[in-house]
Amino acid sequence: MSTMRMDAAKYIDTLDRLKVSKAEPAQVEYAIIDLALDSDFLRYLYEAASQSNIQWRSLLENTRWQSGWQAGPILIGFSEHPNFLDSLKVRLNASPLGILLEAGESFDQVFGWAHSLLLAMADSDEYLFRFYDPRSLGPLLATLGEKRKSLVSPGTIVYWSHHGVWQSWPREQHEAATIEPVRLSRAELADLPGYRMADRAISYAAIYRDHLPEVSDHRVWVLEQLQEAAGLGFQSASQQERWLRLGIRNQAPLLSRPEHREIMNAPDLAPADRLNAMESLMESPNATA
Repeated sequence: MSTMRMDAAKYIDTLDRLKVSKAEPAQVEYAIIDLALDSDFLRYLYEAASQSNIQWRSLLENTRWQSGWQAGPILIGFSEHPNFLDSLKVRLNASPLGILLEAGESFDQVFGWAHSLLLAMADSDEYLFRFYDPRSLGPLLATLGEKRKSLVSPGTIVYWSHHGVWQSWPREQHEAATIEPVRLSRAELADLPGYRMADRAISYAAIYRDHLPEVSDHRVWVLEQLQEAAGLGFQSASQQERWLRLGIRNQAPLLSRPEHREIMNAPDLAPADRLNAMESLMESPNATA
């Protein structure tokens, strides 16, 4: 097995072994929302709070970023306004605004936990730990390894919407009741981009499943294509997906074709132009693939 294939299989296997379930939140009391992603959210929150008792507080309090709180994360407590959850879930399904929490703790306790975790980067206070980003939560859990058990208190359940599907991760009740504060270095998060790519590969494998070659694990094959694209200089997710689609159409390694190698070896072409050229070749009436 090639090094790339072993690497891809490791990422996929680690994500598979996470105790992440498909479960829609029904009795959550808290949300962490990134205001930077929805300029209308504060108006929506003020309107809801005027009708019932909703607590909320900026997680940027007492940090160097406090003055910019209107574009930062907030904690919302809405146990006394259960109807708020229904409209909030609609927003979270439409945009990656944040996460929901089911926790048997007070608002102040949850705020203390979230505020501490936000500042968990041990080697610098210049970086915030954006643990509430639903696009990266699964990959983040995989990256942290055993440290993920220290993320939340036992019995706490985190919910997030991933491509329109609700997922949850529970901290098991039988695990140790006391947890140490999480302290992280950027080195410990070095694998996060790899797990993010693997997470995208799993999604792409589902989207393109009817067109993928016959291999033992479609997800591993897709991840290999994304890794190859990144290694060739295609750094954005959209460019890597275009490379994947080319590979699916070609049904063989793209660089096995001399015309593709010629495009990749052309010194003055930007990555997007290389993809445009290969896509044009594929669409040509004389294309052999």
